[in-house]
Amino acid sequence: MQRVTESFDRQGFMKSIGAVLETVQAGVVTISCRAGQHLTQQHGLIHGGVIASLADVACGYAALSAMPEGKEVLTVEFKVNFLKPANTERVLAVAKVIQSGRTLTVCEATVFDATQTVAIARMTATMMAVDSERKSG
Repeated sequence: MQRVTESFDRQGFMKSIGAVLETVQAGVVTISCRAGQHLTQQHGLIHGGVIASLADVACGYAALSAMPEGKEVLTVEFKVNFLKPANTERVLAVAKVIQSGRTLTVCEATVFDATQTVAIARMTATMMAVDSERKSG
């Protein structure tokens, strides 16, 4: 899934938070991120915005991995439930495609703590297929 890897490498925001693309399979993507002071909220927990962003991006790449060449994805909507405080040294967002259509793809993601046993958040997201932009040199 080279196009997923190449696209992830162009994600400035993911770089800024230190996120890593862990695994890519057809319809399933895992992204991780180590905790750091720059990612916390006022109680020292990993900020919900970071958790939501990881889940959103993982869902987007899970959707992309199921789309034909020449397509990219944009998020249409998502719903996130925060289940536990993100008091961990590392989080992992695991996303999978639930239903893939020609235009819309529905995905689910679970964000886990470092032990990969505690679910911190769950997301359901809808991604829209768009034509790839070809940038001229």
